[in-house]
Amino acid sequence: MLHQGRLKDWNPTQGRGLIQRDKAGPDISICSSGFRKKPEQLQNGDSIFFQIEVDSAGQLIAVGAYKAGQHFVPAPDLKKPRLSSLPFQRLLSGLVSLSILAWLGYQSVYLFSAQASLPAMTGTDESAKEQKATVLSDSPVWPPIQTQSLTQFQCEGKQYCTEMQSCEEAEFYLKNCPDVMIDGDHDGIPCEQQHCGRSRF
Repeated sequence: MLHQGRLKDWNPTQGRGLIQRDKAGPDISICSSGFRKKPEQLQNGDSIFFQIEVDSAGQLIAVGAYKAGQHFVPAPDLKKPRLSSLPFQRLLSGLVSLSILAWLGYQSVYLFSAQASLPAMTGTDESAKEQKATVLSDSPVWPPIQTQSLTQFQCEGKQYCTEMQSCEEAEFYLKNCPDVMIDGDHDGIPCEQQHCGRSRF
């Protein structure tokens, strides 16, 4: 920041003096090296433009000073040193990157687990179906499947082949009904001449 004041107590031999600021504030020390380009003549009361800086001893000194009327571009404002925010930015960027990677990793593991569980679930379903089919096949069925076609017949007191309408009916009577006389040779084949003869096979 550029300030303005009046030169006072200037000692040309030592090249030192003070600047009394136009605005309120303590006098600022200045020496010949504090001028950008030392004027040929300096005297008390000269209007001086300057910037303020802190020296190694912690004292306020004028730097980049020039006498009013000297024509050149003023020195740029001196910026106070400040802590760089770069480390913090790097830390924040690293945390964000880690968060994104962690989220992506979680999603990958979740999807992989879900895909891996699908075959297992399918296999379980198939096993359950097979077990169910086995249980059904092992379960007793009444009437038996092979005799379902015979359930249309009932024991109605028939005893002779002449009373039978078909070989199936004769077989039903032979296996399920008492006092039948349809297997004279006792070979397990009823009504061989009328219905269940060898020509049938």
